[in-house]
Amino acid sequence: MGKMRKLLFSILLLGLFITLFFVFIENQQAIHLPVRFISMYDYPGIEPYVQPVLFWLSAVFIVIAVLLLIVTIFYPKKSSTLTVEHKNGTLKIQRRAIENFVLKIVQKEPFIENPMVKAKMSKKKIRIKIAGNMRKTMSVPEKQEELIDEVKNEVSNLMGTTENIETEVRLQDYQKDSANQQNKVQ
Repeated sequence: MGKMRKLLFSILLLGLFITLFFVFIENQQAIHLPVRFISMYDYPGIEPYVQPVLFWLSAVFIVIAVLLLIVTIFYPKKSSTLTVEHKNGTLKIQRRAIENFVLKIVQKEPFIENPMVKAKMSKKKIRIKIAGNMRKTMSVPEKQEELIDEVKNEVSNLMGTTENIETEVRLQDYQKDSANQQNKVQ
């Protein structure tokens, strides 16, 4: 998690803590606790700020809750099969079939060692992640672009249509990942 995400997440959690703390204080009479807090209006120096702060924090958290609800409802469903409609019938393709198909293509390439393929499929999109150890040669970036284009074309040919399905291919180098992890540990 990056520094900006941590900062934003910490600010949101602090605001949520403040809101819930004052709600807890004002509603403590609903249950008998061995500890009794004074009313939020009796804390010195913060009385004029409590109500506006609570109002705006509550408004912000209501908006965030509504946005999260909308994202949850409309988030695309991931599945293990992709159904393609043709005029001659339907074609169902398994995620594992796509992964093995792409793995056979990638294993032919000499610049990538120990390739591993992961595919994520939703209704209209296929995301393919190819990971492995990239050999250090002069023409690796050009070969990587050629491999990405070849995989996209072969997957489109496998399905027999390019109309409705978007294919995204990403290459990842294990050596860079392991070097980044070693730098973080030290």
